Amino acid sequence: MFKEKFTRVVKAGWTNFRRNAYVSAGTTGVMVLVLLLFLGLLSLNFFSETVVSSLQEKVDISVYFKTEASEEEITLVKTDLEALEHVTRVEYISRDKALEDFKNRHAGDALIQESLAQLDDNPLQATLNVKAQNSSQYASIVSFLEANKFRSLVDKINFYENEQVIRRVEGITNGLRTWGFLATLVLATIAVLVTFNTIRLTIYSQKQEIEIMRLVGGSNWHIRAPYLVEGGLYGLFAAVVALAIFYPVSYFISPKVALLMPTANLIGYFTSNVLQVVVLAFGAGMVLGIISSSIAIRRFLKV
Repeated sequence: MFKEKFTRVVKAGWTNFRRNAYVSAGTTGVMVLVLLLFLGLLSLNFFSETVVSSLQEKVDISVYFKTEASEEEITLVKTDLEALEHVTRVEYISRDKALEDFKNRHAGDALIQESLAQLDDNPLQATLNVKAQNSSQYASIVSFLEANKFRSLVDKINFYENEQVIRRVEGITNGLRTWGFLATLVLATIAVLVTFNTIRLTIYSQKQEIEIMRLVGGSNWHIRAPYLVEGGLYGLFAAVVALAIFYPVSYFISPKVALLMPTANLIGYFTSNVLQVVVLAFGAGMVLGIISSSIAIRRFLKV
């Protein structure tokens, strides 16, 4: 019995959807734009997390020691750092190793090589490169170093420069997310208004049918449900179209994105999370349509 009633309601909603083909296409098109922007925000979130994660992976603390610091003193500082539970790695680069690496990096520059040959002493400093489990732990490591008994031997700690880069990237990302969310909200509001007006037109055009259903004892559910189904169908078809556009576009731009961000596999990310993306797209589209229909029914359908 319930199955028959449900089937009848769905058929009525489908009839409403088909009856005004041009209006339905326009309403669906607006919802497609909303969902594409929503999927674009998911892409932006993926990019930002990839960039920040990549930066955090590369960031460490470089502790530069004064030239008068002995290797034994630097080794003691290294041992103290390795004893910290949130420190994963401490790499010691001696002055000689730093000079050798510098020469190798500029092996093709005759001017630099000649300048180094004329020096009486090694001008480079010994360093400790410290890697933490999480970027949020670097501040405590810096505090530890500044309180260390060998602090007077430390010339510079480069953590603050790296921290500013990460914060700047996170700030830009948060700004883009905020503006993207506002743009999605504006389009979603427009989609609600368009769907609202579409359902209103449908209700006005079916006034006579609604009166007949009332006279024959049709329940409020049987009168209202087809319009909810109609609104859901707008969201359903919008999700199908949006996904049909989004995945091919992601496939074609993914290699170009990889040239700029080698660690960002856009299509791989959305392919591996296809179930969640599909559920989000269909859920967002249908909820948007049903909410719009509910507002129109409450406003214009008095049963």
